[in-house]
Amino acid sequence: MADYAFRTLEDRQKIEKLWEAGRTPKEISTSLDKSLAVIYAELPRGQDGTRLPNQRLRYSAELAQRRVQASLERRGKRAGQPADMNTTAGSGAAGR
Repeated sequence: MADYAFRTLEDRQKIEKLWEAGRTPKEISTSLDKSLAVIYAELPRGQDGTRLPNQRLRYSAELAQRRVQASLERRGKRAGQPADMNTTAGSGAAGR
């Protein structure tokens, strides 16, 4: 079965090489044992706006990795919420 887990930089570099070699998303998914949906989600993440000689949009593994890292960092602490949920939990229930 195809793997839906996070891709590593190595996985992204494999996608980049296969994409530049002219492989289709289906061929890439088969050769990497990833779902087709994973490949279709990954390709736009690494597009840098330039084109390959065959007119396909270029995919950059490093750019995709940077975008994922930035996304993971943004998922951190949300504005207005305490950093440690245990400090506020139970403050009103102690006297009950």
